[in-house]
Formats: sequence, structure tokens, C-alpha cells
Amino acid sequence: MREPTRRRQHLTLLVLAVGVAAAAFALHAFWERELSHLTGAARWIWVTDELDEVHPQAALFVASVHLDAPPRGALLKVCGDREYVVYVNGTAAACGWSRPGFRLDLFDVGHLLRQGDNVIAAEVRSPTPVGGLLLALDVDGVGRNVLVSGPAFAARPRFSLAAHEPFDARAPVDWGRPPHFPWGYPKPLSHPRTLDEAVVDEPVRLGGKAIRALPNGGWELPLPRPVFGYLWLEFAGDGAAFVATSGGSADDPWALREGAQPVARVSGQRRWLDPVPRLIARIYVFGAQRPVGAEVWPVTEEFSSTAPGVVPGSFGPVPRTRWTTRNPPE
Repeated sequence: MREPTRRRQHLTLLVLAVGVAAAAFALHAFWERELSHLTGAARWIWVTDELDEVHPQAALFVASVHLDAPPRGALLKVCGDREYVVYVNGTAAACGWSRPGFRLDLFDVGHLLRQGDNVIAAEVRSPTPVGGLLLALDVDGVGRNVLVSGPAFAARPRFSLAAHEPFDARAPVDWGRPPHFPWGYPKPLSHPRTLDEAVVDEPVRLGGKAIRALPNGGWELPLPRPVFGYLWLEFAGDGAAFVATSGGSADDPWALREGAQPVARVSGQRRWLDPVPRLIARIYVFGAQRPVGAEVWPVTEEFSSTAPGVVPGSFGPVPRTRWTTRNPPE
């Protein structure tokens, strides 16, 4: 009696295992179809698979798309680990970040596209060597996913928003199509405005005598008044730097230094954008590279809750905290 019973138990377990595997495969196939509906053949691409030494890593990917006529609209779908800035024909159009969850940000960039060749450049940054870009572009009247991250994008080791450079090369790392650890299936998040549409006022610019050296190292850039907006930092050369901002008037620079974010840049990149708009009264820069200037692009109260880089939560926008080297992010 024991042997037939044991066989039946084994058979039951085998059938159960097959059923679970089939259900998992069906669920995987369903979600793959759902995401393919959004990103098509787009692949996660990156610039290094040397992951042993932990350090901030930046990447720049560039591709062109030719249009026979200016489009009525175009949907840019992008996710960057951990933060990204996308330039469309030289204009900073989209930006975002992926902590605590990975999101596929959706932007209408039709107004930035034109008849002829159009250049899409994606700058991506990560606190570790692990990172990736997933991008797809729909164009009204042309089709869905007419441009996707993968072989169409060149990896550019020096910062340039030109259509082609002699040092362009194929993206050295192809992590594959979604899902892929640690990104899984990014959750779509629609943004009603691109960066250029959310910023309608003139920037507040700082430079020269406005940059104050701190007694024990570092620099302070105080604004004439607090401004809610996007921070652009400018540097004369390459070199390590860390940035922190404060919305108040009385600050301890050394306390802020402990939480300063690394300014990860591609070689030759002189302007760096913080992808999260915030209230800024003072800017602090630490490290080997002295800033030569800064701009804060104001965002009006009307757009402050929906601007690029803002992630809505249950009780207001999700605050972005200090970069973590954990993957997936905390």
C-alpha cells in the first residue's frame, strides 16, 4: 500500500509543479505582451558589465530618427536607473529618477520634433556600475516604437548632443528586454508636460562673486531668494563633485555634506541637471571640481505637482532621498 501511495503523492506534486510553472509562464507572457504594447522591442542597454568596484557611473546614448513631416504628437517612454535626462534636438525635455520603484515615464515630445533628422540623447546616471536605459518613441502618423533602445543607439564616451561623433560605438552592454532584474516591469507614469513646458520663467543665474569658498573646503552659492525649480550646475572641467541644496537660510554645510549627492557626469559634460525640482535657497558643492556657475529654472506653483521628476504618492509627491548603492533601490 505504501508504494502506490508514494507514487500518487509524487504524481500529485509533479502535476502541481507543472501547473504552477504553466501559470507563471502565462503570467509572464501576459505582462510581456502588456509591456511590449508600450515599449515594443526596446532593450535595456548600458555601458559596463564590470560591477566589482562600487562607484557612480554615467552614460550617454544617442540615436536619430528621420521624419518626413512634423508630427502632430509623439510619445516618449523612458526609464533610467537611477536617474536620467533626455534631450530632444538639444532641448532638455524629460527627466526622472527610479527610487523607490522603477517607472516608465511618458511624455509628449511632438512639439520638439521636426521634419528631417531628429536627435534623441539620453543621459543616465547610477550610484553603482549597475544601470540601464529603456526607451521607446511613438510618432503620430508614423507608428509605435519607431525608435527603441538597442542597436539604434550609440554609446558616447564624451558629452555631445550632435547627431554623430567619430567616437560613437555600439552600446557595450545589452541586458535584454523586460523583465530583467532589478527593473522588472516599469510602471507607466504619465507626465502632462515636458521640462521645457514646465519651466516658463527666466532662470535665476549664479556665478563669479556669488560663489563663496567654505572655510574647510567646498563652495556655497546662495540665491537672492528661495526658488522652487530645477538646479543646473556648471563646471569648467571633469572631476568628482557632490551637491546638496537647502531651502532655508541657516544651514550647517558639514551636516549637508554627509547627505550630498554625487554629480555623475560623462567626460566633457559641463552642465549637469538635478532631475528633481525642489525649493532651493542655497547650493553647496563639495569635491575636487569647483563650480563656475549655477542656474535654477523656476517652476510655477501650478505645475509643481506634475513637473518632470515629480512622483505622485498617496499623501503628496514622493520625496527623493539620498542615492543608495543597493540594487534594487530601497
